[in-house]
Amino acid sequence: MRKYYLARTCPYIDKLTTVDLMWNMYGVSVFSIEEQWKRDLVYLTGSCEEISEDVGRWGTKHFGEIRLEVKVTDEDPLSEDEEYSISQQGAKVKIKLPQERIDAAITFMKLSAKLVIEDQYDRKFLSLKAEESKLEQYLWGTQVREANNLEGSTPILNSIAAAKGIEVAEVATSVLAGHSKFNEKVNALYKEMLDIKQEFKAAATIKELNVLWQKYMGIPMPNAQSVERREVEEDKFTPTPVTPGLQF
Repeated sequence: MRKYYLARTCPYIDKLTTVDLMWNMYGVSVFSIEEQWKRDLVYLTGSCEEISEDVGRWGTKHFGEIRLEVKVTDEDPLSEDEEYSISQQGAKVKIKLPQERIDAAITFMKLSAKLVIEDQYDRKFLSLKAEESKLEQYLWGTQVREANNLEGSTPILNSIAAAKGIEVAEVATSVLAGHSKFNEKVNALYKEMLDIKQEFKAAATIKELNVLWQKYMGIPMPNAQSVERREVEEDKFTPTPVTPGLQF
């Protein structure tokens, strides 16, 4: 029996015994391993969560799929299922895509987007923090506490005031202003992240998710959907070029 996982990509995934890597994009991976080897997941350096077989196996396979009928190989369980099998076409079988697989794709497209968005905003936050030295960041909390209580002991503010040749009160005002400005930037980042995550959460169909993946991740939607949405060149058949990479 195999177990399926959605994880933040790390080098050790490829070294897991019996691993089958099925999806890897923007630092997010989906893989399966034999149940007896799940003990080795502790070696992964990023987060990892178990997902259902449907989401792991079929959610990745039908990612972005808008067709109601698709071709599959004879390894697909539905290839011989009378309820879904439509016709044999060479080495592949044409099937009617069941709702369970559509739901699996929707679930996977949302879960993977959530991780991509969170990781990107974590990077933005770290870039924001990098504007100050680690030593200064270490003392921020103490500086803010002293600035909010000038009647108490203020050794850090005193040393800063002495080094700069200004009054402690001036240092306190500057510290509080800087702290407030930093928090405003962090709050703005957090709101941006929540807004984008909510768009994905509210999407109800693969088509809606395709639009969001194209808008924010630079993954083009299927050509037929581009034509349907009239996002095409003058010939009305060639999709409008999409800028690759994250767009937020």
